[in-house]
Amino acid sequence: MHDYIPEKLVPLSDYEISMSSGIKDLDALYGLPKDVIFCTRCVISNQRPRITFNDDGVCSACTYWEKKDVVISWAEREDELRDLCDRYRKSDGSFDVLVPSSGGKDSIFVAHQLKNRFGMHPLTMTWSPHVYTDIGLFNFFAQIHAGLDNILLSPNAIVHRRMCRIATLVMGDPFQPFIYGQSTVPLRIAANFGISLIMDGENGEAEYGGDVESENSKGFDKEDAEKYWLSDFSIDYWKDYGFSNADLELYRGPNQQEIGSQTIERHFYSYYVDWRPQKHYYYAAENTGFRPNPEGRSQGTYSKYASLDDAIDPFHYYFAMLKFGLGRATSDAAHEIREGLISREDGVALVRRFDSEIPREETRQLFLRYAGLSESQLEASISSWRNPRLWTSTEDGVSQLRQMVS
Repeated sequence: MHDYIPEKLVPLSDYEISMSSGIKDLDALYGLPKDVIFCTRCVISNQRPRITFNDDGVCSACTYWEKKDVVISWAEREDELRDLCDRYRKSDGSFDVLVPSSGGKDSIFVAHQLKNRFGMHPLTMTWSPHVYTDIGLFNFFAQIHAGLDNILLSPNAIVHRRMCRIATLVMGDPFQPFIYGQSTVPLRIAANFGISLIMDGENGEAEYGGDVESENSKGFDKEDAEKYWLSDFSIDYWKDYGFSNADLELYRGPNQQEIGSQTIERHFYSYYVDWRPQKHYYYAAENTGFRPNPEGRSQGTYSKYASLDDAIDPFHYYFAMLKFGLGRATSDAAHEIREGLISREDGVALVRRFDSEIPREETRQLFLRYAGLSESQLEASISSWRNPRLWTSTEDGVSQLRQMVS
């Protein structure tokens, strides 16, 4: 399927090569605690950036979920959502809400509900994955055939692939260029279509553990987005690597001329509706024909309905494992424990089995080809981002975590 990806990419510059060597000071970079502590209720650790733990050893995500069941009135929140929709609903047939959408279960759930439950006219906007999977492409078209309008934006692949490679080397995250499209481009599309309401999915800081001050945020403003989504790597950061304004044009948010006097609000659907990813999967399957991973599960986890869109997605989570000792299985298991779908004991077993799974060889070769990296260059980057405080090597040279959830 991926024969359209050329074998060659612009060779690594001397600067890119220099940035791929040497152990990174991850603790200073992310402010990680020295001692690893695992939540007594789920399976997340204190190595997740910005997460906090109370005196009982319970993480901020779990304490937030307690509030969801006790403190928050979802009936009142739904009334707030209806008022919000009433304020922005249009009667002339034009779009009145923009939903950033990958074609995954969560964004399908949001857009379909806004249209069919709240009477809105949503436009879904997709920032193309680096490399579409077959099942991701199927689900993307399934939402369109289920009655949802969509705009697909696909950036210049030469620029995007170079950004992916550089992000791998200097940030330890191949997905940084994709994150720009999810965070800044929706504002531009909304401005150009005269849409004043953007509805994102979940507030990750609350749902998965992060800055507790953002728990009650209805949405993120530009400064919040740069802090939580872009890790303060603004678009202009890339000029230091030789990217021109023309290269970066599609990644930028709207300028003042595009916005004019328009005010654009950005909200989280999870603020108004109790966020339950597994329910979203069943909802999307019933209403749009959404299909799970045909292989039975996604690489690095046990789940069959997450991380379906992008073929290089396993390396996004693999580098997270290297830096924080936390992978896809941890994220999935922690959330399902909070939802009451599995026990902590089951979650521990699933994390210990799947979280450290190395991406498969075919995925590795595809990633090397896409990012324009050699085997030795990728290994050098992996070594530089493997946190020595969290990882050790056995006598036969195999890397393993010093401390695992139990």
